[in-house]
Amino acid sequence: MLPGRYNCGHLRRFSNARQIHSRSRGYGGIEGRFKALELLPVRTVIAGQKIARQRSVTANLPLAGLPIAGYEIHHGHTKLLENTGVAPLFDDPNLGLVNEEQSVWGTYLHGIFDNSPWRRAWLNRLRLQRGLLSLPTGIPNYREQREFILNLLADRIEPYLDLRPVLS
Repeated sequence: MLPGRYNCGHLRRFSNARQIHSRSRGYGGIEGRFKALELLPVRTVIAGQKIARQRSVTANLPLAGLPIAGYEIHHGHTKLLENTGVAPLFDDPNLGLVNEEQSVWGTYLHGIFDNSPWRRAWLNRLRLQRGLLSLPTGIPNYREQREFILNLLADRIEPYLDLRPVLS
């Protein structure tokens, strides 16, 4: 296993193997099996159907109970080959896994680091492993702050813009 910490929106990259169906648009539609990084005991089957949706879940790690909002996006599905040595990252175990050493984190949930309380808990876990003090918790949620600022900006400029030609 490679040393270090990993987090990726593509859980399939950490699979033992990737199987491509001929109807898939991925990999040029070439059917076959392709070796992956083999960092988690999972197998991914890439199919033509794309899953793309907003998700709200609850984290199991690094701190149980934290609410997480993000965007799930992937083709196909990933199946756990062995039920040992990994833990589900969220209350929906299909969205992400962590190995027992917590050195490999894989998820299909994009935007996970926009969730400030979760990000701070994850960083504090790394800091403690390196003998550093934890950073303060209770910080504002970046995702909510960003949405508030964008909505405020939109409200301020809307009276001065005619978007009909752009939106039609």
